[in-house]
Amino acid sequence: MATTRIGANVVRRVVVRALPWIATAAIFALLLRRVPIGSVLASLAAVDWPLYLLLMVPYSCAYFLLDSAALTFAVRRFHAPVRYREILPVRAVTYVLALVNSSVGQGGLALWLHRRERVPLLAMAGTVLFLGVLEIVDLILVSSLGVAVAGTAIPGLGGVYKVLYGVLGGALIYFTLLPRLGIARPAPGLLATLGRATFSDWLVILAFKAVALSMAVAVHWGALALWGMSVPLGVMFANLPLIFLASAVPLTVAKLGTSQAAWIFLLGAWAPEPGLMAYSLVAHLVFLVLNALIGVAFLPRAGGEITELLRGRSGGTS
Repeated sequence: MATTRIGANVVRRVVVRALPWIATAAIFALLLRRVPIGSVLASLAAVDWPLYLLLMVPYSCAYFLLDSAALTFAVRRFHAPVRYREILPVRAVTYVLALVNSSVGQGGLALWLHRRERVPLLAMAGTVLFLGVLEIVDLILVSSLGVAVAGTAIPGLGGVYKVLYGVLGGALIYFTLLPRLGIARPAPGLLATLGRATFSDWLVILAFKAVALSMAVAVHWGALALWGMSVPLGVMFANLPLIFLASAVPLTVAKLGTSQAAWIFLLGAWAPEPGLMAYSLVAHLVFLVLNALIGVAFLPRAGGEITELLRGRSGGTS
């Protein structure tokens, strides 16, 4: 019986790990039935690569600085008085770890704070959850404004936004208004940071996220022009957040497949599908590689800090 149970668990783990690969392959198989691979490859030949990289490199650096600033604010506000220059190298290294698994990247950051500042791992996980929730809120807010102005290819999306705004309003009342009225409400475990955050904290983090998203819209809009595709800026504001939301769904490997399908479905009325597929694949890869290079550049510094922490810990226990 024990052997059978172990065998079943092994099979279950293999299936769970294989599912994202199967889903990725299935999505690309469907996409390539619709978009000829030859046309996708031909789109790559018409790109002004030096100008494209000249646009993407500063964008990746600016995103890294802004992302680190938002993280520094959250850690200082809820956990420990760390400095921005201390967060920078660790955040950069998590980009390298995220190439393996995004959860590994976040886990590395939480472990660093736990060892350096004795921040409980569960508490830091709650802050990562808080940042992730507000990133989704920002995507919803910006996309809803864009859709109101430029429209969307998704039928019934207006009704979905009404529901989401209702959920957001309920969350704000529960987490920020009730405490101000002196009404106790539970927010244990992973919800602890959401429970401690004030409405002002929400606004500060949303401001960071909104700047990052606006920057992404402007960069992708300009990059598409370099690829010979003209998409109205308002359409990009309406649809790029939806593309990011689709790619955030944990169905596929490294956000591949869902992202390309979203680019084609949402922007196919304004640009050729082979070009959109080629662009989405290259943009995703370039962003990952540039972030990884930033992380590699900070490895010596972050590695030294982690080594000192480990020595301090072992010295304290000897």
